[in-house]
Amino acid sequence: MKKLLLLGIVCVVAMSLCAQKVFVENFNIPTNNGNLEGYNFWYVCVKAGDNLGVSPKIAEGALFYNNYIGTNIGNVAVGDSAIGLTSANQRISTRAVVFENGDTLRPIEGQKIYCAFLVNISQHSVRSYRDFFTFEGSKTSSSTRGRLFAKLNTAGTDLNFAISKNSSTTGVYVESPVISGGVGLNHLIVMCYDGKAGADDVITVYIDPDLSKPEAQQTVLTATDVATDYSVTIPFRINIRQRGTGFQIGGIRVGTSWNSVLLGIQSGVKQIERNSTDITTTGNTIFTTESGSLKVYNLAGKEVLSSKTDGKLITALSKGLYLVRFVGIEGNVKSAKVELN
Repeated sequence: MKKLLLLGIVCVVAMSLCAQKVFVENFNIPTNNGNLEGYNFWYVCVKAGDNLGVSPKIAEGALFYNNYIGTNIGNVAVGDSAIGLTSANQRISTRAVVFENGDTLRPIEGQKIYCAFLVNISQHSVRSYRDFFTFEGSKTSSSTRGRLFAKLNTAGTDLNFAISKNSSTTGVYVESPVISGGVGLNHLIVMCYDGKAGADDVITVYIDPDLSKPEAQQTVLTATDVATDYSVTIPFRINIRQRGTGFQIGGIRVGTSWNSVLLGIQSGVKQIERNSTDITTTGNTIFTTESGSLKVYNLAGKEVLSSKTDGKLITALSKGLYLVRFVGIEGNVKSAKVELN
């Protein structure tokens, strides 16, 4: 009976793993200050006026945020505050969100799409609201359907974010409270596009959420402007925009549930995304093929251990089956079901 129960759990996990998809962009290339565009299918927007200036760069140095599954991985895309100060050199860099099986999140209607990323805003940015990260609805032009703005105070120390569906008009976008001392700090942003069937779609943003709490307990800003919805035939895209805001962006994750995007677990059975044979155990010791960090969950999806490892981690966990998620120093993500004894 116990074997049948375990088999049932494994089957549920396997089905959930196949169903859940997350697009990840960690900018894992040599840190030579190379262009973002041309790397991993990023390209410059072809719309006249949004294809000026120069490409953002990729620089060494991952960003950190407590409990975010995308923390401290890879490198960062860097936006230059001197680019886009005026419309003469503003620029949009675009990436289509495509999963390993070719899924492009179509149709958008009837589902939520979450996009999480880490950002650090430079004190050299302009002092007015400028959008720096947007959702894109066209391959051949610029058709934003979710815009995130940032604004610094005169001293360059405090920060506001704002969200809109497609408007940059004051009073239409929704502003966050002032984040005192927020300039130069790492922030976790979660933008959500809700493709309402038969109604106007809704764009929301979560700023620095407490990941020890579920989505329903987070503070959220909801855009109020009405704009044309995404076409159900247009693949989902993300934009990094240089328009006078200096920033570092990293740890981008896009998917269709809060838990998978923010925590790396399923929203239902709360299990780990992928399986790997590169994680093994002997007794109560967990072995990996490289250094990194790992999280251990019981079969109910509760985290029971989080630790750095040099490839060998001796635990004090009880005997039993566990799920392990490992992030290597190069950003490789692996997971496995293991037995400790």
